[in-house]
Amino acid sequence: MLTAIADRFRKMADAIERNADNFGGAFVVVPPKDAGDPIETLILDVRQDAAQFWILLKSKCEAEIAKADQQQRAQQGFARR
Repeated sequence: MLTAIADRFRKMADAIERNADNFGGAFVVVPPKDAGDPIETLILDVRQDAAQFWILLKSKCEAEIAKADQQQRAQQGFARR
């Protein structure tokens, strides 16, 4: 399991090195087991727009938070029956 997680970071590092000229940011977010899907994004943008990077990361995180919240509410709803 941990090897697969580490491989995600290694693959991203390789992708960053291959795209150094157009690198506009990258992130690999791996939540704890059963806490959602990993988020991996490599941004290729010669402008290197910092705001675009942070907005993209924030929106992806907010989507995962909403999904986790919805799953938690569904589980709590079933427990009340």
